[in-house]
Formats: sequence, C-alpha cells, structure tokens
Amino acid sequence: MSSEPAKSNRPYLPALQFWGLCVVVYMMLHLPVVRIPVLFLTTWVHELGHGLGAIITGGRFLELTIFPSLSGVALTETSSDFSRAIVVIMGLLGPSLLGVIMIGLTRGFGRYRLAMILLAAILAISLIWAADLFTVLTICAATVIIGVLGWKLPESILLYVAYILAIALCLSALTGFGYFFMGNAEVAGQHYVSDTGVLSELCGGPHWLWGGLLTLLSIVILVFGVFVSTRLAARRAPKPEVKSED
Repeated sequence: MSSEPAKSNRPYLPALQFWGLCVVVYMMLHLPVVRIPVLFLTTWVHELGHGLGAIITGGRFLELTIFPSLSGVALTETSSDFSRAIVVIMGLLGPSLLGVIMIGLTRGFGRYRLAMILLAAILAISLIWAADLFTVLTICAATVIIGVLGWKLPESILLYVAYILAIALCLSALTGFGYFFMGNAEVAGQHYVSDTGVLSELCGGPHWLWGGLLTLLSIVILVFGVFVSTRLAARRAPKPEVKSED
C-alpha cells in the first residue's frame, strides 16, 4: 500500500528561486527603460495613498495627476491637521503597503491571477480622480496591460510576471527612501514642501526625524509581510513523496 500527500495544483517557486528572482529584479531596476513602468506604478500608488488617506479620515480626494516626468500630485481636501497628517503618511507608505499585498497574494497564497486582476482593478478605479489626459492615458494603458496579462497568461508564466511586479514595488519602496529625507521637492517645475516637511510643520520636529520614523515603519511592514508570506509559502511547498508498503 502506498500513500502520497496531496499537492497543490498551483505553480510554486522554491525559496532559492524566489530570492534569486529578487536579486535579478533589483539589478533590472537599475536599467532606465525597466525603471519607467516601476516608477509610474510607484508614483501612482503614492498619490493614490494620499487620496485614500483623505477619504478614510472624512475628507475628499479631488484629483490625481501624473506628469510626463512620472512625478505626481494628489489634490485633497481635509478638515483637520490630523487628517492632513494621515494623508501624508498614507502616501509615503503606499508603495510598501501595495508591495506587501502583492507579495502576500503571490508568495503567500499563490493567487497570481487574483493579484494581477486586483492591481488592474485598483488602477481602473483610480481613473475617477484622473485630472488630465496624460494621467488618463497612462492609467488606462497600465490597466489594460496588467489586466490582459492577468487574464490571458498561463499560470506557469503569470507566476513570474506577478512576482516581478510585487518584488519591484517592494524594492522601489526600499530604494526610494531618499525622498523621505527631503525638506522640499520639485514636481513638474513647481517647488513644494515635501511630505515629511509637511509632517514637520503639522506635528513639530525636523523633517529628517519623520523621514527616519517612516523609513523604519516601511521596513517593518515589508519585513513582516515577506516573513508571513514565506511561512505561508512553506506550507504550500510540495512535500517529498512518502511511500509505505505492507
């Protein structure tokens, strides 16, 4: 008599291959052409985070603008300094949070198609706040491309596409911390007080202190998310075949 543990029919990427893919994606992000779509997604989710921060604190998300330079601006309306602070924090944590959600769905649960369709759906919903033609066109293009890939690709290939997007978002959050420590920023030729500069004005303390605290929080979110996802992935790993005879 022989017995064999039930195996998941979802494609699975062993830990060594997953971490190897992380290294490859990190190297690819240093190529200018590859950085363009990742920079777009990072800017988009950063500005969307600002808008969602306004909504959850009872304010309004008025406009989302992405410029040809792939910088962006979110126009929000809030009723208190607390709400405005949440708006700022949600924008800064946006890439980390979306990256962790994507890693959780892909690495943790093997839901590669769901992760891609969810990302496309969020992109499509954000069109509600698109402020100009360039923003509409870029978001529409991203929605169609990611949606079609998530719908049509076989899971054996989709696995890698979904992982690359998830890893790229996480790495962009880790490598983009320089912005956290800027007191001022230039967007589309206009000079603005940076997000951490706004937190400094609202809550006191130097902007670099807020940059350091949010950097630490982002790292904690990412490490925790990857740790939990890895534990879940280990449960889905194919087990060695076990045979017994009598």
